[in-house]
Amino acid sequence: MKTAIVYATKYGCTKKCAEILKTYVHGEVSILSVKADKINLSQYDAVFIGGSVYMGKIQKEITHFCKRNLKQLMHKKIGLFACCYTPKDTEGFFETLYPIELINHAFYVTSAGGRMDYEKMNFLYRNLFQSLKKIDGFHEGFTEPEINEGEIKKLAEAGNK
Repeated sequence: MKTAIVYATKYGCTKKCAEILKTYVHGEVSILSVKADKINLSQYDAVFIGGSVYMGKIQKEITHFCKRNLKQLMHKKIGLFACCYTPKDTEGFFETLYPIELINHAFYVTSAGGRMDYEKMNFLYRNLFQSLKKIDGFHEGFTEPEINEGEIKKLAEAGNK
């Protein structure tokens, strides 16, 4: 089986998740950036699609890719993931990221967790998070996010069936 892992990333976390996913997926696997690669879906049996979420939205490149290729994607095995801090069972969350037809067609939809790479962040984001950390009580409800490799493995296992 030939599989494509199509992703978009802002600071590199989604690319890292795609690389982890590749280690668990059986068969021939290509990791493709929607920003850098020319993607021909006809050569793939399965497609995993992932992007990072900022301010409640996934990258516009992922949104455009899904809309532009929806008919073709509906004839493939599809797995969807988002790099974010929102748990996968949050009602209605993924419907704001991916077309509902694609979500209903997918064999697995999940949150892969995330990572805060402060060094790669632009000035605005870095200052925002540094300011938040200075607020009294902020640390009580905040834990530094992590990539959820267990959930990435479940995504791959569902696709390997």
